[in-house]
Amino acid sequence: FESTCIVFCTKNSTSHSPFKLMTLLRVVALPHMAFHIIFTAAVRPEGCSENASCTGKYGGQSALQLDDAPDDPNEEEHLADVAKGGPYVPSCEQLAAALHHQRDACTVDEFTEASWTATWELDCQFQKAQNVLAMLTNRFQQRAKAAHSTRPGQLVSAQLEHYFSKLKPCPASCGSSCVGQLYLDTPDKRGLLMMPQPEATGSAYAYSGNKVHLLTNKNEITSEMQDRINAGLWYASLVGHLENYSQTEKYYFSDGVQSRLRYRGNDPAILTELDITYGGTGGQSMCLGRPNKNIVDPGNYMQYFSPTSKCGGSCSLQSDELRPFWMMGTEPEELVASKVALDHEDKPMGTVALDVSMVALGQKFLDLLRFTPSMYALIVELSGRIIFMCPAAKALIFNRNMTDKMIYNQDGRRRCTNANPHDCTWDPLKPINLHEAEDPVRYSGANFSEILAVMFGTSGTNCSNEAHQGKVVYPNTNGTSGANTGRARTNGTEHLVSFCALSSVPEWGVMIGTPVDEIAGAASMQVTPEILAVNYTALTGADLQHLQHFKQQVTIKNTGRIPFPFQIDSHANFVDVEPRMGKLEQNESQVIHVTLHSRSAQLGGTYSGTMYVRANLLESRGTCFRTRGHVALFMNINKARTFMELIINDYGEYIVIAFAGLLFLLLCKAVYDQVRSHFQSEARQSLIVEQAVNSIRELPHPMVLLTVADFRKYCKLVSHEETLSSSVWLYTIDEVHNFCLEFKVVFVSHQWTAFGCPDPTNIQYNAMLMSIDAIRAHEGWQESNMYLWVDYSSIPQKHRGTQALAINSLTVYASNVAAFVVVAPEVNHHDLEDEVCNKETYQRRAWCRAEQ
Repeated sequence: FESTCIVFCTKNSTSHSPFKLMTLLRVVALPHMAFHIIFTAAVRPEGCSENASCTGKYGGQSALQLDDAPDDPNEEEHLADVAKGGPYVPSCEQLAAALHHQRDACTVDEFTEASWTATWELDCQFQKAQNVLAMLTNRFQQRAKAAHSTRPGQLVSAQLEHYFSKLKPCPASCGSSCVGQLYLDTPDKRGLLMMPQPEATGSAYAYSGNKVHLLTNKNEITSEMQDRINAGLWYASLVGHLENYSQTEKYYFSDGVQSRLRYRGNDPAILTELDITYGGTGGQSMCLGRPNKNIVDPGNYMQYFSPTSKCGGSCSLQSDELRPFWMMGTEPEELVASKVALDHEDKPMGTVALDVSMVALGQKFLDLLRFTPSMYALIVELSGRIIFMCPAAKALIFNRNMTDKMIYNQDGRRRCTNANPHDCTWDPLKPINLHEAEDPVRYSGANFSEILAVMFGTSGTNCSNEAHQGKVVYPNTNGTSGANTGRARTNGTEHLVSFCALSSVPEWGVMIGTPVDEIAGAASMQVTPEILAVNYTALTGADLQHLQHFKQQVTIKNTGRIPFPFQIDSHANFVDVEPRMGKLEQNESQVIHVTLHSRSAQLGGTYSGTMYVRANLLESRGTCFRTRGHVALFMNINKARTFMELIINDYGEYIVIAFAGLLFLLLCKAVYDQVRSHFQSEARQSLIVEQAVNSIRELPHPMVLLTVADFRKYCKLVSHEETLSSSVWLYTIDEVHNFCLEFKVVFVSHQWTAFGCPDPTNIQYNAMLMSIDAIRAHEGWQESNMYLWVDYSSIPQKHRGTQALAINSLTVYASNVAAFVVVAPEVNHHDLEDEVCNKETYQRRAWCRAEQ
């Protein structure tokens, strides 16, 4: 059932979009399922069943026979048949081909989906390399078990000596760095090299100490265990003669991406080039002065071979449970994948490694991604170390003028190559860290910390499940000054970053980013003008019969990158549009002819409608255009103007100015009358006060007082009429005089802060209470022995005659009280704008002066 599903995907995926293909692959060809099928078809040797020993070709032969056996003339055909049974490789290639027909992303979700598909392709290429390693290591172990099946126990001593006797020292022409290194000529000229290593890492062929150094002569070799050496050489030779590795590259590799299969033995340290292309003309060509140390990659060595590891190289392991390790190579943008190879006893013997060229992968795939014009891609390790970045990412995040050496070789040491093996190091490259981009002086200042934390956090991400979204803000830079010269312009833009950790290499993750505004601008259009108006003047209704058409034009322009399949809808029965549908490529324009008909119009009528320009959702990419343009349509049919209408039309502005001037004069007169009336009222009050002063010996109106308790009870100034039931009345001058001697009477003087109300804000009332409390405390009076005179409560308000009498009695009231209190806090006058009532205005009031 699994095989049937995967074959269906392989044969039919070309008819689907990359996003549908991705969905199909996710459903029926998840990576581990497909890889398992490859292993089942390709790993099991011919003539072997799942539970039986292998007795077919090579089965039961000794290692010596394998070493001397000529190449099988049918080997290439046999491997081709086996390789073609693996369905994952063509599916992987079809996925890449589909991405080459990519289209612009017009939404965030579409960009994320497209980026996810791209990460699948990356994951596919890395997993493809791991597939080959897993397939070969499984086959190596099965061949080793098959060779031992006829000779239980250990190898025959004569056979062991056969291998050791074939070793030759590297020639003097190789230089001092080759002292102690031995090579083996193999019949197929692949080449095999054995190097001494410190005793701390291996004892089969070693020199004393735990530090790596060059030997001056062969006598420095302190350990030479022939049995161990022969066992290691036997296994390396077995690996080298298993198959024609050119077929592995042909059927399992992507062109130029994966290359250079090789075997690295642990103890002894052995290097075997499995591909004759890299083996040269034989073992002697391997003598290039490689370091005298264990050359198994650090990840596998520390996990399975190191004396400090869990098993120290002696554990029995299950090959299917061993994961490959990845590391940087010695060339920029070169990666190396390695997987442990087990012997017939399930113990680790060494590793099988291959190179993955990110240059080729970038040229074939990453550099060509164009979901948006400025998109970029990079691969990072969980610490932020750069594994690979396309040129666009380098220019944006770091600096376009940075060389590969600056990016991938931070320690500045020269790496060794086959062509230049001396005065260099074979250690992997040490690339720049993404966190360094946070420096806004040298680089972009972009901070990817949050994205790295999510991508490699405890919950983690996985490219086989989904791609996550994040935002990164690039600070405002122009890329033209100082150390920033050569950096791409960012202008403080916000970027959308789609990211996930690779399922094949969980310690690595893929980031694909783009400016957010490029997604928003992928699908956009412009409609001009926004308003079409027709105005016509007719003398009579009969004139309308001679008006047939008013022709106008509207222009639609595709301002985005995606073809715009437009459709026009007009909601007006007096409008015709031509054409109503079409498609515009990027920057292409279309003139729309709009005709407004007046046949059904009437004199004095206004007709309106709207013409909408939207995407045809039935056409490809129509759904990308989520907004519509519109044009407002107006047709005004006016009758001929009368003489008065002409006057208004010609002189209307002057008429309006004259009318405004008249209104201003009327307003000024109204203000003048109000001010004049106010001052006349003040004059009358002054006259009344003057009369009151002259009548100090008379009491025309009784003195009306309130107790302090009643004054507090009202919580505001209340009118005379409201206090009649609680006020005290003194009718004669003698009564006033005697009452004031017996009780403490306080005369409260204040100014009115509104024309119709003495204290609309209650500010003066609260000030009165404060002054009463202050006097009582200062004089030591009892509140029960205190009475108040307040004009609004003590003078009649409704009857003007009695009010005048009370005003004439003010001098009598004020001359007999125990205390005279002036209350004049700063208060805005309620009816006079910009008038502030305070102590100064109190002194200017004639009424207040009269009270004093």
